[in-house]
Amino acid sequence: MPLTLAKETMDMNWKDTAASGSSQILLEGDMIVPDSKPDLQEILRCQGNVKIREKRVTDDRISFSGDLEISVLYRAKNGERPLYAMQASLPLEDFLHIDGLEKDMETSLDAVPEHLDCQIINDRKIGVKAVLGVTATGERQNHTEILSGISGEGIECLQGILRMEQNTAPLKDRFTVKEEITLPSAKPEIADVLWQTIDLTEQDIRAMDGKVMVRGNLRICMLYCDTEGNLGSFCEKIPFSGYLEGEGIELAAKIEDAKLTPTVDEDGEARQLAVDVAVSAALQGRETVEREILQDAYAPTGTVTLEKETVTYPVTVGSGKNQFSLKERIHLEESEKPLLRAEEIWGEGRLSEARTATDAVEADGVLTVSLLYHCENDETPLCMLERGIPFGQMMELRGVAEGDAAAVQLRLDDLDFQMLSEQEGELRAAVTMEAVVLRDETAEIVKDITPEEEAAPSPMAGAVIYMVQP
Repeated sequence: MPLTLAKETMDMNWKDTAASGSSQILLEGDMIVPDSKPDLQEILRCQGNVKIREKRVTDDRISFSGDLEISVLYRAKNGERPLYAMQASLPLEDFLHIDGLEKDMETSLDAVPEHLDCQIINDRKIGVKAVLGVTATGERQNHTEILSGISGEGIECLQGILRMEQNTAPLKDRFTVKEEITLPSAKPEIADVLWQTIDLTEQDIRAMDGKVMVRGNLRICMLYCDTEGNLGSFCEKIPFSGYLEGEGIELAAKIEDAKLTPTVDEDGEARQLAVDVAVSAALQGRETVEREILQDAYAPTGTVTLEKETVTYPVTVGSGKNQFSLKERIHLEESEKPLLRAEEIWGEGRLSEARTATDAVEADGVLTVSLLYHCENDETPLCMLERGIPFGQMMELRGVAEGDAAAVQLRLDDLDFQMLSEQEGELRAAVTMEAVVLRDETAEIVKDITPEEEAAPSPMAGAVIYMVQP
């Protein structure tokens, strides 16, 4: 039974995490106060951000280098201003040993400060100890070989349709936002920018005739000193938008670089800010495709052996976005100095756990906040309050079942603090939760078919019995 087999390689549209690894890196160094800054008295805020400049992948190893960028806000001894700021960076160079990693894999590397400690060594030096959590993965595109058809005499085939999702080519672009902000008339003019925070908020995508419009807001907050040495704070939202050629459903946007530069207005006062922000956007789309596959075959006049395989592939159950508010009363402890006036607040939402339930996605997280406030104490007129506020949120998403895989992101869109008394205040936050839910589906496909040789007929004994008439 001669057969002609048509085989092809099918992309199963999912990547196999063939290798992964994580580690903690201890980084130590010193920060020296610039000659233009006064001596240290107390550190109020210390924050770090890891920037990976380069990564190199070889078999079983990924090497990387970059910097830990550190910003410090401190009170000075005999300073003319209530606060001063300084920045420095510590070089970072290390590697992870990951069994099974290959140099041609698609790799991702992420490094975040898990702990950062800044201690005063002397009037001009700060000792920095940081614990960085580093995670790396190596992925390989999953393929399988299938039979798409058989031709030959004496064979009958059953064809079927396999419906699955296919990733479209990822779209990447870079937007530059350049604006000029004017401070309200009630705000004093800018002498020195102490701290700046720029976040992407209220992101949205819309399909428009083969294009995707990406839009959102840049939330810009600044703590500064005026010309008389007093503190001032300012927050503003700047809308931005851009277009990507193609279609997509998943947007990943981040700020690559940002700069705020004080400029003078027509009256010669430093009451304007030149904003220059670079935003990178990556868009991933999916489309449903149908593949004709061989499901079964048989030979009416012979015997064939089928080699079958059960394959698993993900499909999108649904995606959604949910905006919710958090409101929390903040009570000062006995060891904390009473509130006189809130000056600036910073926050970050961190996801602790995400899980699926029937027609819902559930997420638990922590909102960490730091409040800089004026306190009723002549020796320490500025104080810092830090809190971690746990929260839980449920998003309704029809069709989701327990056990589905959910990718959840949290984004802090707005944060505000209102003083109620010298011992109490109210915190309000606006948070956006985005989720994409995937489910594994299975299908049985035929990979090969082998006809069996027919055995030659063997001689058999026989007898004929008949009756005759007399």
